[in-house]
Amino acid sequence: MDNLIALLLGLGVAYYFFSKGTFTLIIWGLIGYLVSLNYLNKSRTVSVIIGIALALGIMYLSTREGFEEENKSEKETESTGKSAHVDLGSTILHAYRNLSPEQIGGMRRDTKELMELQKELMGTLAEMKPAIEQGAELLGTFSQFFGKPQ
Repeated sequence: MDNLIALLLGLGVAYYFFSKGTFTLIIWGLIGYLVSLNYLNKSRTVSVIIGIALALGIMYLSTREGFEEENKSEKETESTGKSAHVDLGSTILHAYRNLSPEQIGGMRRDTKELMELQKELMGTLAEMKPAIEQGAELLGTFSQFFGKPQ
């Protein structure tokens, strides 16, 4: 029963995010699900809910930061009369030069771990493909009964 609830909830949210064009939130939801299921040893339904909460948290933070940056830019433009220019390349180069060898080594380790996690995620996605396809068919059946969401 837990598997069925988790499947329907996950597919419903994935369909919603997909219909809104927010594909990255689907990935964040899957990452939250996998971490919760494998490392926190939660049930599948709780893991799906944690994945949804992570995706919604990422969405909230990214939109809030976007609005704050936009407001800062507008205030700077209003006060100075010209837009602020940031040279992204030199900023990144300057930040990279200030890193210690230990920090660079830590970044390499983190990158390796992230790549391994992404490989595991892709394997899990490949395993979930038949279930997702069945869920999409099921959602299509439901939409015939209830109409398309607006």
